[in-house]
Amino acid sequence: MKTVTMLLLLLLASPAFSELTKEDLRTIVREEVTASEKRTREYIDLKIDATNAKIDATNAKIDAVEKSLNARIETVNARIDALETSVAGRFDALNTRMDDVDSKFNRIWLAIIALITAAIALPQLIIIYAERKRGREIQMLLEQLRDKTEGTEAGANQ
Repeated sequence: MKTVTMLLLLLLASPAFSELTKEDLRTIVREEVTASEKRTREYIDLKIDATNAKIDATNAKIDAVEKSLNARIETVNARIDALETSVAGRFDALNTRMDDVDSKFNRIWLAIIALITAAIALPQLIIIYAERKRGREIQMLLEQLRDKTEGTEAGANQ
């Protein structure tokens, strides 16, 4: 029985002692490389699909944010336009009021200058008028005195 067992073991083990040829090795390596490449491609494809899905989701979020920002910007621009219009109207009103104030201020200055001129010139005119009047009176008195002196001289000479 020992012999039969030994023979059986030899028969079963004999394929294990056989040599692999270069073609067998190339076939095995080729099959392993092909299987590995297939698994790698499947893994990479899955990762690419997952990454593309994340990119699509991110793009969708960016689009939503962009739309929201554009709406806000349009709202702000509308408010700015309204403020510009309001400020322009107020500025025009302020310019009108400033022109009125400037006109009144000019009239006040003219009145002050006229008042100062009158305050300086009027007393001078009064003084000049009074001096002329006195001058005329003095002239008349001198003429009267001359007439009297001439009359006394003429009477004394006669």
